[in-house]
Parts: sequence; C-alpha cells; structure tokens
Amino acid sequence: MSEESNQEVQPKTKEIWYRGIYMLLFLIILGLVKGVVFIVTVIQFILVAVNKTTNSHLRDFGQGLSTYLYNINQFLTFNSNSKPFPFEEWSSELSKK
Repeated sequence: MSEESNQEVQPKTKEIWYRGIYMLLFLIILGLVKGVVFIVTVIQFILVAVNKTTNSHLRDFGQGLSTYLYNINQFLTFNSNSKPFPFEEWSSELSKK
C-alpha cells in the first residue's frame, strides 16, 4: 500500500518542480519586461511633452506589456496554470482564466 501512495505522490511532486523551473524563468522575464515598461514610459512621456499627444503604437505596446505582466503574475501566484507567452500566444487583452 505504501508503494501505491508513493507512485501517486511522485507525479504531483515532479509537476511542482517543473512548475518551479517555469516560475524561475518567468521571474527573470518579469524583471526584463519591467525594464521595457520603464523605457516605454519615459519615451511616451517625452513624446507627450513635445507633441502634446500620446503615440498610439507605444500605448498599444504598453497595454500588451501590462497584460503580459498580469498573466505572469497570475501564473506565479498560482491563480492560473496557463504559462504566458512564449508558451501561449501574445495577447493585449486580459484573459480571466
């Protein structure tokens, strides 16, 4: 009976370690994306200061980055089992999974 219990636990233990590896990967990506958001923010601010209007392409890109950060945080906090981009398609719309 103890052998059966060990066999049932092992796949779950293995899955959590795989998830841990993905979580480390997404923590690194999270830091990089935050840097990109900072750059986009500064550029957008400068463009608004000079042109008195936002750049729609940068605004859309910023929305995509915000959604991506949200999806990463959902995965990291175990609120979603879906791995974000590059394991799923890039989306600029919030997915409530």
